[in-house]
Amino acid sequence: MRRGMRAFRRCSPNAWRATSRAGKSSLPGDETVSTLGLARAQCTDGEINAAILSVQRDLFVVAADLVTNPHARDRLVAGISLTTQAMVTRLERLIDERMTAHPLRPVFVVPGANVASAALDMARTQVRRAERRLVAYAQGLDEREVAALNSQVGIYLNRVSDLLYVLARQAAGDEEEPASHDGKARG
Repeated sequence: MRRGMRAFRRCSPNAWRATSRAGKSSLPGDETVSTLGLARAQCTDGEINAAILSVQRDLFVVAADLVTNPHARDRLVAGISLTTQAMVTRLERLIDERMTAHPLRPVFVVPGANVASAALDMARTQVRRAERRLVAYAQGLDEREVAALNSQVGIYLNRVSDLLYVLARQAAGDEEEPASHDGKARG
């Protein structure tokens, strides 16, 4: 292993594997970054694409933060391998800006107006799954181990899922997504 990568050894070989029964990665990394790549490839809005690319890059930071050996956390670099409050604040500002420019409809929607919006919704569900797994993982730790986790990671995952929802609605454009109900009772 290269000298500079020693800090990124897992704190336990099974730390994240334990959160996934099939042994699949639960890190908000490859799967989500790739799904966001699909969204970016399909989207024609430059502002949305810039936001997606920023999130893709941030997810590498989040993944590095999560897998770093607790004894090497002092070697993490803010915004490069350490998730920061500034990253969360940037997301919150972007959510506010996007919602001011394009308010959301006050209904639940059925995703799938176009490929870009559907891919953003898929990425959002992947991030939400990672957030739930992080919470479940932390619940199985003792106080010392919980203290070693960066609380900004969970906050970031929560906010990024909100941003992806907002971006998905905007990527849908003028193609109005159907509401989750049509007002008729189901029997």
